[in-house]
Amino acid sequence: MGLWIKCPGCQGKNPLYASVCHQCGQSLINLSLEQRVYVIDTGAAAVEPATMPARAAAMPEAPAPPPPPPARVEKKPKRPRKKKG
Repeated sequence: MGLWIKCPGCQGKNPLYASVCHQCGQSLINLSLEQRVYVIDTGAAAVEPATMPARAAAMPEAPAPPPPPPARVEKKPKRPRKKKG
C-alpha cells in the first residue's frame, strides 16, 4: 500500500518524493491545491531513479543536514576525601 501524487499533465502516479513526473517530465514542485491530487494504491511498485527521464535524474539532490552536536554532560565536582585518624 502506498501514497502517490498524480501528475496534473499525464495523470501518471508518482512517488511523493518525486520532483518531476517519471512519465512526462512535468514539474511536481509548487503545484496549486487544485492540481495536487493524492492516490492510494495497493499494488504499485516504487519508481527506480534509472527509469526517470534524464533531466530528472540529472537534478542534484539536497545535501543531508549536518548531525546535531553531541550532548554535553556536566560532571559533578569531586568531594574532598576524609582523612583517617
